[in-house]
Amino acid sequence: MLPARSDACWRDLATGKRNVETQTLGLQMILKRIHRAVQAEPGEAAITKGSEDIYQFFERYQSILATEINSLRG
Repeated sequence: MLPARSDACWRDLATGKRNVETQTLGLQMILKRIHRAVQAEPGEAAITKGSEDIYQFFERYQSILATEINSLRG
């Protein structure tokens, strides 16, 4: 089951405080894009947008991201 939208794991992924091992190219790309955006403009707005984008990606593709979701909960 996907962690709640308000869970700190999404913010941690957006800021780079937490990493997730994945072979899924799409996830690798979105995480890299968001890390760059947050580094370029570090602020609450960028972090909030990034964490929301990551959550939406996981929500849409949770059927192929089961391993990654389990690692977020663990």
